Amino acid sequence: MPGMLRHFGHFYSSKLLADSCRPIDRQLSTSWLTAVGQLVDNYQPTKISAIKFNIHMLFTAFLVYLCCMISNNITPKELWSRQQISSLDIDYDLWNKKRESIRSFSQMTQSCIFTVDVFKARYDFASDNFSTLFGYNPTWIRTIRKHGDVLEDRIHPDDRSLLLEYQIEHGKFIYSLPQEERNDYRQMFQYRIRNAKGQYVNVISRQQVLEKDRNGKAWIIMGIMDISPDQIVTEKIKRTVINSKTGEILAPTFIPAEKQLTKREKEILLLIRQGFLSKEIANKLNISIYTVSNHRKNILTKLEVDNVMEAINTARDLGITY
Repeated sequence: MPGMLRHFGHFYSSKLLADSCRPIDRQLSTSWLTAVGQLVDNYQPTKISAIKFNIHMLFTAFLVYLCCMISNNITPKELWSRQQISSLDIDYDLWNKKRESIRSFSQMTQSCIFTVDVFKARYDFASDNFSTLFGYNPTWIRTIRKHGDVLEDRIHPDDRSLLLEYQIEHGKFIYSLPQEERNDYRQMFQYRIRNAKGQYVNVISRQQVLEKDRNGKAWIIMGIMDISPDQIVTEKIKRTVINSKTGEILAPTFIPAEKQLTKREKEILLLIRQGFLSKEIANKLNISIYTVSNHRKNILTKLEVDNVMEAINTARDLGITY
């Protein structure tokens, strides 16, 4: 199962992914082993009922831990199967004709185009420009359905792992929406990929649902990739999420409510980043220096950081500021 498909699967398949308990598995394993040691060290025959209770709680914790590990290690193919698309609800005769139209269009553009088949859990098509721009084996590109991970081979390894994390996060957002709105959002990424000369360059990749099954579930996903005009070296993936129907642009990261900054707090943080002192910010915004100080405190509290430099970096990483 291709790794990039895994990203799409996280976006478009089951809610199990959105609820997986990745952050706590290490903590639970440590707690579980510690608890075992304490039970052994403190064992006394007169405390048998307490021991039984503790063992019950311990076993419960272990089951939670085990479930987390199973969730984390579940295969991508199993995750995709939970999309539960039926062969009765898709029309491959129609899609084969549309694929040929996409193939013809791809020969008239410099963009790299690919499609993903959610039902078959594989790449469905990739344009010849992947070979021209990035040096992929032309035969593999033309027979993409047989070559799994080939498109990921040239993505920077750090960016591959981040793409996965972002798709998990995006899945949580998507499955918080009503069913009828879940296919309205498309993502745009800027990340690094190795070109035909062996150099990493920034590319922009856009992905959205192209075909749905008869029940409105995402079936064919299309991606379009171009060389980014922004070639400033960066170790951060840039991401934008757009509502295709309304044109609304969402923050690149779906920020927890407790970390969301007000418009004024964002304004002050940007001015701090530009080097303005509190007194200068107060004059610029026509507010008191005490108000500026309060905003600064609120920013540190919300972002759970100790100083403004950490706040600037955290806000940038979360996509609160750019």
